[in-house]
Amino acid sequence: MVKSKKNQQQQQKQQLNQNKVYPHVPMKGGWEIPRKLFHYSIGFAVLYLYLNGTDTRDVYPILTVFLCIVLTGEFLRFNFDWFNDLYCYILGPLMRPSEVNKLNGVVYYLLGCIIVLYAFPRDLAALSIIYLSWTDPTASICGKLWGKYTWKYNGGKSLAGSLGAAITGGLVTWIYYQLNPSSSEILSYRALTSPVPLWLMSIYGGLVAAFSEGVSDCLYKLDDNLTIPVISAILLWIPLVGLRLGY
Repeated sequence: MVKSKKNQQQQQKQQLNQNKVYPHVPMKGGWEIPRKLFHYSIGFAVLYLYLNGTDTRDVYPILTVFLCIVLTGEFLRFNFDWFNDLYCYILGPLMRPSEVNKLNGVVYYLLGCIIVLYAFPRDLAALSIIYLSWTDPTASICGKLWGKYTWKYNGGKSLAGSLGAAITGGLVTWIYYQLNPSSSEILSYRALTSPVPLWLMSIYGGLVAAFSEGVSDCLYKLDDNLTIPVISAILLWIPLVGLRLGY
């Protein structure tokens, strides 16, 4: 009886929060410009760290600490209305309306980055995070601009968005593997020695980026900030390292 009453109170509280208006949180269906700029900026930061030879073992522990801090903030805002109001006031421009009463996408973003940095080779981890940072918002922009003219699937995804992700992913892959990181590590893909030419690798990279972005909503409704880097890293690792086609 007590438990039922507590659950009812929690549901009423959640309903009140859903009806509350947070002017700093963009409206549903908007362009979310600050959020997209933040997304893109992370890709440039990752590329900078990669080219300067930063060891992933120095990065993911820091991200893990930051994830703990973010989770603490999430715990506080779900238990104290005043903290949630303050949180949404400060970080509102980077949020979606659905995140007012749910975990912020930053949690999944950090978790996805930590997983790929820990489990995969440095170059594949960095590339998969760049896919997330650049192809995901590009797919959203292309979908808003031209999605109404193309086939839609998977609850709102569009062919226009997927093509935008594929083109961006292909260009990113082409440029990425022509850059020379300052470290002396053995890369997972070397265009000069691999049986897979760079143009074909770029096409594959674009398809990986588009696929990981397109199927994200099918995977038990997991956040795409988590699924895109993990799926991308797996699909890059299988042929390049698992089948040894990258050497």
